[in-house]
Amino acid sequence: MTIKSSSRQFFWLFFIVGFFLAIFLWVSEYFSHQIFIGELERQISICSESSKECGLDKLISISTELLNANQAKIIELDLLIDSYYQSLMKTLLIFIVFLLIGCIPLLKDIYYEIRSHINLHR
Repeated sequence: MTIKSSSRQFFWLFFIVGFFLAIFLWVSEYFSHQIFIGELERQISICSESSKECGLDKLISISTELLNANQAKIIELDLLIDSYYQSLMKTLLIFIVFLLIGCIPLLKDIYYEIRSHINLHR
């Protein structure tokens, strides 16, 4: 089976671009996650010092109109921290899409190769 060199180059181009994009996004997500954790701890300590309700379960059950800015920020930061692994999985999905796009010319070459073998056997 012959695979054109342009198909290989196309695959490696998308593999390299997808790989470095995924690395960049994973590192960015990791550092953002660390910042969010630190900020959540800081916001909880500020909330505790002001003698307000700071329990996350109770904050979620309170209407958003009744929350002060600090309490709303605690809920928002908790949601961002909880979505960390979903963000990592989305980045993995982006990398897989880049790989699949890189495989399109390879699949086209394989299709033409199979079609030519079928035509030869007729």
